[in-house]
Amino acid sequence: MEQGRVVQHPVPPYALSWPAGYILAAGSDRIVTIYESDGRVHRIFDYTAPHYKEREFTVACSSPSGQAVVVGSYDNIKLFAWSPSKSVWEEQPNKTIPNLYTISALSWKRDGSRIACGGLCGSVELFESVLKRTIWKGKFEMIYVSPSQVLVKPLSGESKGRGVILKSQYGYEITDVAIMGNDRYLVARTPDTLLLGDLHRNLLSEVLWPDSGRNEKFYFDNVTVCLVFNAGELSIIEYGNNEILTCVR
Repeated sequence: MEQGRVVQHPVPPYALSWPAGYILAAGSDRIVTIYESDGRVHRIFDYTAPHYKEREFTVACSSPSGQAVVVGSYDNIKLFAWSPSKSVWEEQPNKTIPNLYTISALSWKRDGSRIACGGLCGSVELFESVLKRTIWKGKFEMIYVSPSQVLVKPLSGESKGRGVILKSQYGYEITDVAIMGNDRYLVARTPDTLLLGDLHRNLLSEVLWPDSGRNEKFYFDNVTVCLVFNAGELSIIEYGNNEILTCVR
């Protein structure tokens, strides 16, 4: 691995984070700068104008997926999220907390669903970090914590409340999630991949899968592999394996 100076930031970077492939730095100049891995400026968010009423940034923390960063200042938390469709970092609605004063600590829950925030005066706040929440047939809750990560939680049964983290290893945006096969097997899609999972054994797979018009038929008779029929071709995918075992016409 190469070592050396990547970039020289104009002020001390009190708020510093390393999301996937980028570097976020902010400090007393009230400017958030996102650099690419080679030091080139990707985006600049300037809050020096008087109408922002912003103070210096003190702390930053990246989400477990690396697709979001929260930045703390005085009474304020800003969120920046990666847009897979636009390939750019964007600012999301910020959270203002009156009388919290300077934010001194930030941390994400491992599944990305919550953010803990510590204030200079000793208070601790806990916030949900959810892009979208849906209910599947009254049996499962789908919590989209980032474009490429979904937390699937059963609403009843022995595993109630214990979620499975569905994540695209390529960072692609997950557009559709379904539960099939007697509520045991998970099927999800991104623009370029297919995700399959066994909820009972917590085995997840992601294989490259070009857009096929969503005409596939899935068979879950075997607990080890999933049979996928599409356009006269049979694909065999093993749960927990990120490669198609074989294809037969």
